[in-house]
Amino acid sequence: MQTSFFELWRQFWAHDKTSDSVKVALALGGVVWLCLALDRPEWLIGPILGVIAAALAETEDRPLGRLLAVLVTLSCFAATAFSVRLLFAWPWLFVCGLLLSTFGFVMLGAISERYARVASASLILGIYAMLSASRPGQELAPIWHEPLQLLAGAAWYEGISLVWVLAFAARPARQILASVYLGLASYLALKAKLLEPIPGRHPDALRLALAEHNSLLVQRMNRARQVLLGWMKDGQPRPRSARFLKWYFLAQDIHERASSSHQSYTELSRVFARSDILFRCAHLMSLQGEACAKLARAIALDKYFNYGRDSLPALDELGAALRHVQASTETDWRRNADPVADLTRNLTTIDRQLSNAGNPDALLQTDDTTLRDSNPASLREALQRIRMQFTPKSGRFRHGLRLSLALAAGYGLLHLLNLPQGYWVMLTTVFVLQPTYSDTWKRLGQRVSGTMLGLVGGWAFLHIFPQDEAQLGLAVVSGVAFFFWRADRYMLATASITVLVLLCFNQLGSSYALIWPRLLDTVLGALLAGGAVALILPDWQGRRLHLAMSKTLARSSTYLNEVLAQYNSGKDDHLGYRIARRDAHNADAELSLTLSAMLGEPDQHRLTPEQAFHFLTSSHTLLAYISALGAHREKISQWQHGQLVAEAGRQACDCLARLATAFEQRQVVTAEALPLPSLTELDEIPSDTPPQERRIIRQLALVSHLLPELAAVSANMWGESGASR
Repeated sequence: MQTSFFELWRQFWAHDKTSDSVKVALALGGVVWLCLALDRPEWLIGPILGVIAAALAETEDRPLGRLLAVLVTLSCFAATAFSVRLLFAWPWLFVCGLLLSTFGFVMLGAISERYARVASASLILGIYAMLSASRPGQELAPIWHEPLQLLAGAAWYEGISLVWVLAFAARPARQILASVYLGLASYLALKAKLLEPIPGRHPDALRLALAEHNSLLVQRMNRARQVLLGWMKDGQPRPRSARFLKWYFLAQDIHERASSSHQSYTELSRVFARSDILFRCAHLMSLQGEACAKLARAIALDKYFNYGRDSLPALDELGAALRHVQASTETDWRRNADPVADLTRNLTTIDRQLSNAGNPDALLQTDDTTLRDSNPASLREALQRIRMQFTPKSGRFRHGLRLSLALAAGYGLLHLLNLPQGYWVMLTTVFVLQPTYSDTWKRLGQRVSGTMLGLVGGWAFLHIFPQDEAQLGLAVVSGVAFFFWRADRYMLATASITVLVLLCFNQLGSSYALIWPRLLDTVLGALLAGGAVALILPDWQGRRLHLAMSKTLARSSTYLNEVLAQYNSGKDDHLGYRIARRDAHNADAELSLTLSAMLGEPDQHRLTPEQAFHFLTSSHTLLAYISALGAHREKISQWQHGQLVAEAGRQACDCLARLATAFEQRQVVTAEALPLPSLTELDEIPSDTPPQERRIIRQLALVSHLLPELAAVSANMWGESGASR
């Protein structure tokens, strides 16, 4: 029983939200305990709001990086809080400062994600300062009173955060790598379903789901890269971080192999409908997905990962099934034996890599361990990034302008209507207004629903638990729940923070008077956000979808060119190759996100959804064909059909580049206008061709067969039939 409890505790401790929950609980609990011990309930509001703002600004980092982030955060918080208090009595100066500071904070986020988090939290803390300053009686308090309370709460949380990162420095790296392998597990499980040979099945739904899963996985891998960069020194890994870096590179390699496609799945299902070989491939891939999930838990728990021997029978049976297919006299089976052999080779390699994952030292060492650092290297580069965003074409510029004007309108509205706690209007606007229309309206509904739920729940708690101690205990729990749910359950997070506010204000005797104003302010703030995103320089994703399409094709062209070059020079996962591969997957993920955002916009601002989905599945298939070439990279010293491969590769890259330009300019391009490789030469591979060259020629043929299909999308979207769209 004791062992079981210990295992449950370890699993709880390894959860990715445990760190934030424990730190917030300690910070809020400390504030509540101090106020109760000193019998100063009026001190509750400011420090608690400061704790929340500091927690919102936090990013994963190592101790030194965290210390620098704390200094930057507290400096921004201090400047914001004192500016609000100094200008609070002069509305016209205040609204001018509000416009400039809001726009400046949004533009500051162009430097890096860390600055974006600090800027956003500073803006929220500024509104918290307005809320504190607007409470009855505060006009008589010293000018430093509210700012110091907010800063005290923020500094208290930052102190806990620094101690935490010193005690558990490796925890962020473990958690983000665990999330990457969990994403790989889901991706492999879905890919296994796609391999199941069901004749007559249209795999488009599964291919779309696979593209969406790929988007989420790529985002996790990007976050992992940012976290691991903190473990690098002069571009090289520190001794303690070498194993994390090896796990990261292993995940990249498994992802490239898992995303590979060696033949049309519809064709494979038709050909092997009466064979069990694809079922055996799917079964082995499912086992590898389960292994990735186990590896994720082992990394998070800092336990040894034992791959086990469950996959050995599956590998043996798959090998026997492959030999049966290769020995068959059936024409279709023999013609498609090579794609299945390459798929088997890929799965065998993944199996071997996972078997060594428990001992990272046994994994192959990448010669070039440099990670692409997206952070600015100097103040000049940081300023250049901001300067580049100063154009109405920039989404950040538009969002900054929208948010500035929406907050100014909210400030005017609360004075015009004489709202008693009207600064909740502005706070709601900050949380609801997102860069895209669809995200804003989704957040709008969640915010209003969550506020109503929180008000009802808070009212019930006030009646059921009249004791101050019980209410403050519930307030701490509500604060923890807010941070636990804010990333993926925003309605519940909003309900939790609403309960926290009601319970804290009740200590000042004003909670019941806050219920209806809070609901009204939330509705007004949400409507301001919805109106701003629709009316002020609206950034309709349907109008920029063609740019995401163009970027996908251009990045795929670069990736294909990098892959083909390594068949002459030999396999090398150098930084340039990994950048090309990651850029291609990032563009694919961005296209998926842009398409999802477009679907939440009004019909008049959308492109034809059917054609957009068709392009997404085709471009993801294109990436899968190129990934297969990348997965099997090896140097070929003596070419039998070197000229054919070189010419076909050059023409394929050129076609993709031309298609990218056509989509960028919203022009129709026909297959006849493309310098397509000779499909006849590619399809008729001589039987005496070495297997390595057969693979390259086959994959280039698959890519070439997709090019007219991609060109047809441009005609359907921007030709005469799609001109109205």
